[in-house]
Amino acid sequence: MLTLYFFCAVLALLVGGAFCSLATGRAAAATAACACVTAGAVGLCLSLYLLLSGATLRVSFPLPLPLGECLFCVDRLSSVFLPPVFLLALIGGALLPGRLKSLAVEAAETGARLAVGRHCFFFCFLIAGMVMTITAADAVLFLISWEIMSLMPFFLISPLDRDANERFAVWVYLTAAHLGVLPLLLLFAGMGAEAGGTDFVLFAARGAWSHPGLYFILALVGFGLKAGLVPLHVWMPEAHSSAPGHVAVLLSGAMLNVGLYGILRVLLLAGPPETWWAYALMGAGVLSGVTGILLGLVQSDIKRTLAYSSAENMGIICLALGGALLAYSIGSSAAALLLTGVFLHIWNHSLFKSLLFLAANAVKEHTHTMLIQRLGGLHKRIPFTGGCFALGSAAIAGIPPLNGFMSELLLYTGFAVGSKAAGNTETALLFWGAFFVLGAIAGMALFAFTQAYGLAFLGAPKSAQSYQAREPETLFKAAMLLLALLCLCAGFAGPLLLKALSPFLVWFASGLGIPLAACAEGMEAAATVLAWYAALGAVLLVLFALVNLARGRAVGKNGFAEGVTWSCGYCRPTARMQYTGGAFARTFAMLLHPLARTRTVTPKMQGLFPGPENAVMTSPDWPMELWSSLLFRPVAAVAEAAKNLQTGLVNLYILYIFIALVATLTWALGWA
Repeated sequence: MLTLYFFCAVLALLVGGAFCSLATGRAAAATAACACVTAGAVGLCLSLYLLLSGATLRVSFPLPLPLGECLFCVDRLSSVFLPPVFLLALIGGALLPGRLKSLAVEAAETGARLAVGRHCFFFCFLIAGMVMTITAADAVLFLISWEIMSLMPFFLISPLDRDANERFAVWVYLTAAHLGVLPLLLLFAGMGAEAGGTDFVLFAARGAWSHPGLYFILALVGFGLKAGLVPLHVWMPEAHSSAPGHVAVLLSGAMLNVGLYGILRVLLLAGPPETWWAYALMGAGVLSGVTGILLGLVQSDIKRTLAYSSAENMGIICLALGGALLAYSIGSSAAALLLTGVFLHIWNHSLFKSLLFLAANAVKEHTHTMLIQRLGGLHKRIPFTGGCFALGSAAIAGIPPLNGFMSELLLYTGFAVGSKAAGNTETALLFWGAFFVLGAIAGMALFAFTQAYGLAFLGAPKSAQSYQAREPETLFKAAMLLLALLCLCAGFAGPLLLKALSPFLVWFASGLGIPLAACAEGMEAAATVLAWYAALGAVLLVLFALVNLARGRAVGKNGFAEGVTWSCGYCRPTARMQYTGGAFARTFAMLLHPLARTRTVTPKMQGLFPGPENAVMTSPDWPMELWSSLLFRPVAAVAEAAKNLQTGLVNLYILYIFIALVATLTWALGWA
């Protein structure tokens, strides 16, 4: 009963904080921050308690509508996805007053208008929408919560409405959000019609469905769009690069997970998975992982690189989930091994991606740019932020002993075990192919974040904007430090995390139909891998400490020797002679041109003494161009033509109503 009160208190805090922030005037930011921090702390403790205890919390509120009851259920799947939401709600809420103060200064300088109360209102409801979506136990309530969650970022991405690019990002997001809900409406309408109700308990009890494959495809499209899977990711680069730091953290670290939650929930409700579902998930994962990191590699904007890397990590998770279903179809223990890696990677991605977005926002706040060609030498000016970005980059690139490689190591092991258990050559080749694709993605991720950190934080400043970089306020640094420590500690705490997740993993595996013996064997293999990784991490940490100790003693004894950097024969090297992002990534872009689609414009040098010229390399988002040509532009043309129907004549509008009425009656009589 106490957990019930706590859950109701969390929702009441978020909703109450949202409405109070509209009425408190200048104290709106403090009111919303207090509500988000308190709700985040209470919700984090509650979700971790439910995860460790294995308890299920079911709450029912009567509604004065024909919809019936408002059903919430925090089961084991919900309790896995709630901790990242509440953790980032706590961090985002704590940073909210400082971020709004910074935005207010920028608004005063540019003449823009910042509605603080409304921004806090939508921020609180974004968190509440995610919590309600993850805990909804009824299809109607799920769709209502999904719409609340999906609509809130429309008002948060561009709080100052500064330029056309931000407005474009906002409208692309809104279009994608509304298109994504259409498959979900069809999904739950079909399942509800077959089950005889909209309660998820009825869905789970249904067992055999008439069209399970269709429901799976609808779920993969609708939830995959929210998760940012390529080519459904078109909203993500624009939204994440335009959103303020406290909003981008929630969008990338929490809201993308809700899309994955939807896919996993439907897998449990739709009955035993079919083999071709594994092929579909693995194909989607390969396309999203490879294309996402390749497009991120050729970006010149750091936040766009982070956004595309989110698509890459969602692809890795889908690839591993498909591999788990394929292992289930052959009865291999690799299924449990891969599922362990999937859920650990979901948590890890929330940690290191949030850290990277906070560090990027700290840079942008004073330099007012994220372009690599305008940055450089930042680590000397902001060493704390540079160190956090370096650690986050190492984690996301899969460098031991951090948390990113910990979950990826489980995936490598799972694919290798699955290939050995395969009963035929084709299945073994699929597992080995997934193994090598994961390795290729990790290699490109290492290359991409070496570029992002090296060109922005090392070297010499490339513009006057680099000299404006300043460390953020203490609370902001504390948030980055917390996430950095979590990334470091999670790499060593693999055995403890597995122990906490073990009851859930057994429950989830049994829900998919994986035999308990195979699940236990896979969990034992995962425990062995994580124990060895923790030991390796400890050894690496000790070696790192010893090397730094020896280096410190050597420097203390001999001092530093300064000299001129070798300049490749140039007598007067300048910052313009440093690598650019385009030059750094050109090799990968040329090798994988069908996916990168890079375009290079090289100037023609004329005369004996030509003037200064620039070579420009761009890499457009080809999925966005594809959707624009196939969907967005035709719809815009139809909408433009439909304006002719709006004549303003009442008589003509009455005629429209009459035609619609006759058509409806004809259709109804025809079906009768």
